[in-house]
Amino acid sequence: MPLRETGRRLRVRRTGWIQPGARVRHYDELDEDAQILVRELAGRPRTAPETEGLEDGDVVKFTHYYQIRAR
Repeated sequence: MPLRETGRRLRVRRTGWIQPGARVRHYDELDEDAQILVRELAGRPRTAPETEGLEDGDVVKFTHYYQIRAR
């Protein structure tokens, strides 16, 4: 999984509300690294290094809707 120079970490949180203007992506549209990250973090209180293709505030439709948070 390629790391970005920012050193930020991502968390994936289940959400029932999508902010107006949020970028919504379907799981099958993501590249392999992003799919692995979503699959590994969905529903777990863990973080992972930031990866290309996912930005803070993005929403991914997987088994539920998940919001990407970067810190």
